[in-house]
Amino acid sequence: MTDHGAGAPLRLITIPFSHYCDKARWALDRAGVPYREEGHLPLAHALPALRAGGRRTVPVLVTRSGALADSTDILRYLDAFVPAGRALFPRAPGALRAEVASLEDRFDRDLGPATRRVVYFHLLPDEAAAFSLMARSFRSPEGGAAAPPPWFGPRMFRAYFPVARAVMRRAMRIDAASAERSRGEIRAAFDAVNERLRDGRPFLAGDRFSAADLTFAALAAPVLLPEHHPVPLPELAGLPAALRALVEALRAEPAGAFGLRMYREQRARRAADAAA
Repeated sequence: MTDHGAGAPLRLITIPFSHYCDKARWALDRAGVPYREEGHLPLAHALPALRAGGRRTVPVLVTRSGALADSTDILRYLDAFVPAGRALFPRAPGALRAEVASLEDRFDRDLGPATRRVVYFHLLPDEAAAFSLMARSFRSPEGGAAAPPPWFGPRMFRAYFPVARAVMRRAMRIDAASAERSRGEIRAAFDAVNERLRDGRPFLAGDRFSAADLTFAALAAPVLLPEHHPVPLPELAGLPAALRALVEALRAEPAGAFGLRMYREQRARRAADAAA
């Protein structure tokens, strides 16, 4: 498959700090497929996503053959550009392929929404913290993401943010009760990964890096704040006390250490690297 074409990079529509967006970005970087990232603020992302052929959510990957609006579909699409030994989903039918797909689906369905809801529950009440997160997440165009919109500054942010916050809370059902349920979902996912790692295995399924490892690490990132994340995340010291305590506790578990190791050892790999 060659539809990415030399000199014709794919387009990745994102909210730069979104963990689902880094899931897709990670797979693109790992496959060595040229792309141009177009980053948007929450709420402002919906129209560009729709215009690109996706839904009102990101990431959206725009290819010559159409748009992909689901992070798992993006991972599967990019597997066509790498050798079989580096595919995120094993190509040979069998138990391993089913295991990787099952783990990836569980993390995508349960862990991702849970970490997002818990973090937003703690950060959205704090306008200064939200502004810092959004301002820090935009990289220069040379780094691959769009610059922030011209109006993006403290004064205009004060007008934008209450509207964005209300829409985000409603769309993601963010309240104290849902945040507590989401903490339970995070706990269940980390317990399952802790149990898998008890035998000393280096990866969650099989003997090499797969979609299960990438998806767990990317979607756990909001509650681990990995140092090697390509987009600047909030600093631990600046988090609300309850969220800081959660991050510190999860980092100390085998699953947390695993997620941090995946960012440290695997996040910067490219197609030319030795097989994982």
